Amino acid sequence: MKIDLSVDEGPCNSDLRSWCLGIAIYFLVTILINVIFSPSVYTFIGFAITVIGNVCLLFGCLKYKHYLVGVWLIFGLIVAINFPIAIFGIIFHFGSYRESTGFNNVFMALLVQIVAFGIFLYCARLVYSYFLQLKNRQSSPNSANVV
Repeated sequence: MKIDLSVDEGPCNSDLRSWCLGIAIYFLVTILINVIFSPSVYTFIGFAITVIGNVCLLFGCLKYKHYLVGVWLIFGLIVAINFPIAIFGIIFHFGSYRESTGFNNVFMALLVQIVAFGIFLYCARLVYSYFLQLKNRQSSPNSANVV
């Protein structure tokens, strides 16, 4: 079984742009709720990276700019690098990773972290596909009728 890194359409044959807008809004609302109800979970740097990445994705979708969508991919790379650190943080109880999942049980915290990372990888796949669509659209010359 081969898994492609990019897709042409989102789930249910829908537009990738609408999915990317939804992803940006979802992450911005999630960070807002986390900051309101559990302010000690995010550091200022993590908060800033998340907000900047998702605001760039939001404006990249609205303005059809591939380099703004690419900023979100840098945010995705940072999250992917942080995943093993989060797993070790949950197992060995450092960095408040276990508390950030909402569970004090190691196995439930690991389950939440792994499911959240799986959802994030799927979102990253959709954003990467949209990035490629925008990049290909902007790199191809527009044809015009010559008389």
